[in-house]
Amino acid sequence: MINQKVIQVGKIFSLMVLSLGLIHDIATFTPLIQDGLSLISASDRSAMIYFSLMCGTSLVLSGLLLFLMLNKINQIHFLRGPMLIIGIFLALSGFASVFYMLENPFAWMALFINFTMFAIVLRINFKKP
Repeated sequence: MINQKVIQVGKIFSLMVLSLGLIHDIATFTPLIQDGLSLISASDRSAMIYFSLMCGTSLVLSGLLLFLMLNKINQIHFLRGPMLIIGIFLALSGFASVFYMLENPFAWMALFINFTMFAIVLRINFKKP
């Protein structure tokens, strides 16, 4: 049985992942991003907006799925595998955010939140059912 404290901390971090994704999606339409996109062609701009929205939405989906799975992890042990896959995705996403945006403070925040969520998922996966 997974400790309730681990589950509660996991829920908090899953909501942080979800929030980070929402912030990313909203930021896509701020002047900070839009001004940079104005320098490229309209078709490239549309593609970059799509990429940005899907990046943020993938974090929203990951956070939401983890939050929902954490509610049932003690009853449905099968959820450990899908949670591990999402955790690996988040760890890779956090690493890539810093690799490609070294000077962006949100990239470092993503690294911290995503790696912490991955650590929580690992702890859950290596705890005996």
